[in-house]
Formats: sequence, C-alpha cells, structure tokens
Amino acid sequence: MKILGISGSPVKNSNTDRLVKMILEKTGAEYDFIKLSDYDLHPCQACLGCVTDNVCKQKDDWQKIEPLILEAQGFVIGSYAPYNVIDANTKMFMERMYSFRHQNLLNKGKFVIATAVGVKGSGSGETAVDQVSYFARLEEMNVIGRVTADGNVTCLSCGLGEVCEISDVKRMYGSDAKITSDMFTKIEEQENVISEAYGQALEMADRLN
Repeated sequence: MKILGISGSPVKNSNTDRLVKMILEKTGAEYDFIKLSDYDLHPCQACLGCVTDNVCKQKDDWQKIEPLILEAQGFVIGSYAPYNVIDANTKMFMERMYSFRHQNLLNKGKFVIATAVGVKGSGSGETAVDQVSYFARLEEMNVIGRVTADGNVTCLSCGLGEVCEISDVKRMYGSDAKITSDMFTKIEEQENVISEAYGQALEMADRLN
C-alpha cells in the first residue's frame, strides 16, 4: 500500500514539510511526497469537463500529480494558515481533486491524516485542519486523525521584524524585542505534537494492513 504526503507550504524544508514526512516515515509504508509549490498548478475553473470521465482538462502539472493520487490508498495532507485560513496551495489541491468526485468518488474509502501548522495561540492551525477534514469527509474518505503544530511568523525572517511598526515580533514579544534564535519554533521540539503524529501514523499503518 502506498501513501501520498502533500505539503502546501512554499517555505523550503518547512515545519509543514517535516511534519508530513515524519508521519509518512513512521507508517513504515511505501510513500511519495509532493510539495505543491514545486508544481505549476492552477485553481479549478469549474468548466465541468471532468464530469463524464473524472479527468481534469486543464493543461498544467496536475497531470504529473494525478497518477500519484489515484495510486495512493492514504494521504497525509499538510497545510499552513496565513491570515487564519488554509493556504492557497492546499486549497487549490483540494479544488482540483473535484475531478475525481463525479459519479465514481474515486477516492472513497481512502485514509487521511490532516495536519496544519499555525501561529501559536491564534487558532489558525485548527481552522486549517477543520477545512482539510471537511474536504476529506465530502469525498467520503476516512479521516484517521488531525495534527496541529506551532509555526513561525514571517516577521521573524523578513529582515524588518525588529523595526517594522506592524511587526508580529513587536506584537508577540514587545516593542523593543530583538530577534533571537529561541523565538523560532521547530516541529522537532514539539514533543506532544510528535507523539500525536506518530500515534496517527501507526493507526494509518494498521488500517492499510
């Protein structure tokens, strides 16, 4: 059985990427991993060209991803939450999955672990996970579990975080805050998250077997 991991984060080697990969590896199953920002993908155009054959008619990199989706028996979908909503890449991925829905529900019965990385205390991770879970249930997939983790505000890395008047660094740490390495959050340091993620990975392995 093969599992497909999907990351909606455009950040290189992001917390989202690493969380998805941790879960994939812990299952012990064969897997593929795709980072959506590496592909030229467009939103669904609602053209309904996929109604009769479940094949999207847009010509972009979806044709590279499509076989991996159809082959997989389980998904680990990793999103993040800018502006407290699901990221554009993950949203676009879910929209394009609509081509598999018509008449046949080609992903029905497959297993899903929904994950999201958000800013601590904002509730954004929970919002994104809710949206992924809702999508999966509409496709009649089985949501095994949900994992949310803390991520980093972009103001820590943009170069102006200490001086910008609307910086989240100032909001979170005080008006005179200086950026230090301990302000950056790493998924590997979130023991409760890793424990939950590994438990769900083992649950997926059991289900697939």
